[in-house]
Amino acid sequence: MLKNWTVITQPVRFCSDGIMIRERYLQSLTHANHRHTQRIVSIFGSADTSNRIALAGEEFRLNQQMYNRRGGRPLSSYAVEYCLTLPKGYRPTKQQWQSVLKDCSLALAKLCKLNKSEFAQYRQQIRAVLHQQDQKGKKGSGDHIHLVIGKIVGKRVLKELQQKKATKLIKQAFNHAVLKHVGVDHRSYEQIEAEKGRRLSTWQYQYEKANQALEIQKLISKMHHQFERWLKAKEENNARQQHRQKNRLLKTYEALESRQLSSLQQEQLIKIKQKIK
Repeated sequence: MLKNWTVITQPVRFCSDGIMIRERYLQSLTHANHRHTQRIVSIFGSADTSNRIALAGEEFRLNQQMYNRRGGRPLSSYAVEYCLTLPKGYRPTKQQWQSVLKDCSLALAKLCKLNKSEFAQYRQQIRAVLHQQDQKGKKGSGDHIHLVIGKIVGKRVLKELQQKKATKLIKQAFNHAVLKHVGVDHRSYEQIEAEKGRRLSTWQYQYEKANQALEIQKLISKMHHQFERWLKAKEENNARQQHRQKNRLLKTYEALESRQLSSLQQEQLIKIKQKIK
């Protein structure tokens, strides 16, 4: 028995760059994280939707800088992303996923208490992409949806979307919608151990974790070197080299974004990102 189907909430950081990085990631079958992904299906929206989210955020950020005399940190996150996952063995149709997501999105809209014009904009800033996974392999997750919702509607920031109460609400809505539209109850699901054979020994586990940490540190070092090159190009007023190094920085950031970083590593990335803005 499961308490809930799996839902993970995270803000989409780094302004409009972050929005476009997520769009490329969601649509990429060649990304390293998608080696168990068989098919990518757009459920709601398109790249134009991501552009709308980014433009709404940039407009709000500009107004914030122009008219906010009290100071404060400029808005750096224009959307919230929810990852809704079902266990292996369940494959809803595109139409079923659409119905499930409509219920979840409507529940969040009610939480935010949107007026008529805000709700109209909210609907235009919903991006949902389905990743259908290999159902037979032992590794990888089951089918899942990446649901990206813009936080800016009119002159409001929908702060509720990334609060704990929103995660709790969308879990409940996801549970109910899957039962209603797919006919599967999370309470009747019995988790099957993915690997019944020999488990990894402690030293093997530690070895794998150490390798992952080493890869992350190499990427961070690479990003620091790229940042130094970008800084040098800026000092020399070399626009072409600045543009080249900024693109390389964004690609390295995209590779790092999918890793599990420590709080210190996340701070390092944010500092570099802020400096190249």
